[in-house]
Amino acid sequence: MEQKTRASACHQDKSICPYFSDGRVCTIEYLIPGDEETRNFHKFLFRGYRRMGPIFYRNACEKCSSCLPIRLETAKFRASRSHKRTLKKNEDLRVEILSQPHITDEKIMLYERYVKSKHADDKSSSSGDAINVLLHIHYGYPDTLEMNYFSGEKLIGVGIVDAARDSLSSNYFYYDTACLNRRIGVFSILQEISLTAALGKRYYYLGFYIEENPKMSYKKQFRPNEVYEKGIWRESIVYD
Repeated sequence: MEQKTRASACHQDKSICPYFSDGRVCTIEYLIPGDEETRNFHKFLFRGYRRMGPIFYRNACEKCSSCLPIRLETAKFRASRSHKRTLKKNEDLRVEILSQPHITDEKIMLYERYVKSKHADDKSSSSGDAINVLLHIHYGYPDTLEMNYFSGEKLIGVGIVDAARDSLSSNYFYYDTACLNRRIGVFSILQEISLTAALGKRYYYLGFYIEENPKMSYKKQFRPNEVYEKGIWRESIVYD
């Protein structure tokens, strides 16, 4: 059953869905949280919300339910053999955790290269827009953590996670696409799961799971997991 929490006024916005190429329209429900909502971010995560900048949002599409929030309980998570190989492959990396995220020229250049490689049609690849996007990713919520990944002294990945009372929520990860052979995206999730457990938090939220989109469906490999559908968290049985 969906938890209720007092909230500021909700708004809706419609746009072309970024996850499908068929032109379908998506509806986003969002609010600008006050102090009370911010303190209770865990309740909004429970109801399928995410954060972008100072805004809490979730999908509210009338004719499509493909985007499902997905989470796992850290105490139940078991790394697969593939995950263990990924951890082994990246033993040489150094992970630096910042309690105060900040943007540097190095991060801007890393993000621009990432967008141009992974999202060639993304208009945020220009320098000015990249800075604005990073401002919304890195800032806007008081309990955001930044995880920086280094190979030697070279920054090769930046992960942003939002901390709530009982959970961590994976917000965004951008990286050097020359490191794809490291499976660095998977490695970053494993690091975030470990951090969630180390902080004594119960849940790790992975964002949206979309079965029809390979860029989003890979999240089912982290299991056992739960997806949020029709106001209820249920155990996912869509495993390979």
